[in-house]
Amino acid sequence: MKIVDTNSGAPGAPFRVRVNRTGRRTFSREYKLEVIRECSAHGASVAGVALSHRINANLVRRWIVQHRSGRLFTMPPLLPVTLAESSSVPVAEAKPAPSGIIEIELHGACVRIRGAVDTAALRAVLEALKR
Repeated sequence: MKIVDTNSGAPGAPFRVRVNRTGRRTFSREYKLEVIRECSAHGASVAGVALSHRINANLVRRWIVQHRSGRLFTMPPLLPVTLAESSSVPVAEAKPAPSGIIEIELHGACVRIRGAVDTAALRAVLEALKR
């Protein structure tokens, strides 16, 4: 059995191909787009590009079809966020929340805020996500 290093990038760099314990591979968005671009080159065959990347040609064809139809990287539906000033507690008197964890997951990425969270920081994060 041949072992292939799929983490050839620098430590902390985004992955291209990830292999789990069962051997199933997960491909990054950038890697899929790179393979699709190679297939789009003049004279390139999907089977040849797939073979050079050690990927099944049917999988590459599926990526191409999904990419052309705009379904390869769809945004999950987001919930509306509304920020309102609290009339009961003025902002100047707001105190940090008790220690805890806030988790926000988007597109497989997770933002975690641990410890005391002040309202201004939380408001800035929610405003950024609202955009």
